[in-house]
Amino acid sequence: MHPASGYQTRHDACDVLDTHRHDAAYAALVLDGSHVEASADGPIACTPGTLVLHPRWHAHGNRFGRQGAKVVNVELDTAPARLHVLRVPDLREAAEVFVRAPQRLAELLAACEVASAPSLPAWQVEFLSALEHDELAMTELARRAGVSLAHASRSFLKSHGMPPQLLRRELRCRRALALLGGDASLAQIAADSGFADQSHLSRSLREATGNTPSRLRRQIKCVQDANPRAAVQ
Repeated sequence: MHPASGYQTRHDACDVLDTHRHDAAYAALVLDGSHVEASADGPIACTPGTLVLHPRWHAHGNRFGRQGAKVVNVELDTAPARLHVLRVPDLREAAEVFVRAPQRLAELLAACEVASAPSLPAWQVEFLSALEHDELAMTELARRAGVSLAHASRSFLKSHGMPPQLLRRELRCRRALALLGGDASLAQIAADSGFADQSHLSRSLREATGNTPSRLRRQIKCVQDANPRAAVQ
């Protein structure tokens, strides 16, 4: 892992960033203030010392606290396969690594502790699992979870930054991106990821990443060839 030097971003009090995506994998370290990052991974409370490793094309939104927030970011050559939320042992030293010694990032990561996973209501956990694995209509999923569809939509929009329909697409796209690193055909990947057919897969991935499945596969394979042993899984 050989990231470039870090760059800082300052966000105003109570600022809101709608759900967006970064093409590159990157690490973000909160220096001061606070924000909540909402994604298909759930709401992540980010305070000074929180270090978040984002995989490529990770979709998330941000709601900043009353003091705003200052964050330092570095792009990663080696993309993590999934989101990682960590706590650094010493914020001042971690900031030095990000800004002046990014070549020591792997050493910093090894010293971090894994942050607590977000706590979700039981019905949301059940709903998310069904979104990823079942083909049932949203109204039926809400009924089985014991909530109204309107309540589910409001709750997921607040906690995950997306209503259930977009969450379903996001979870399917994630599964497809993971499978693109293998040798299965695009038609098989579409079926295994829950898409109706290969055309549905192509449309969804193009909307999510701006790239076709074939181009994404080439990019993923190129990264795998250049980094046969990823620093972060």
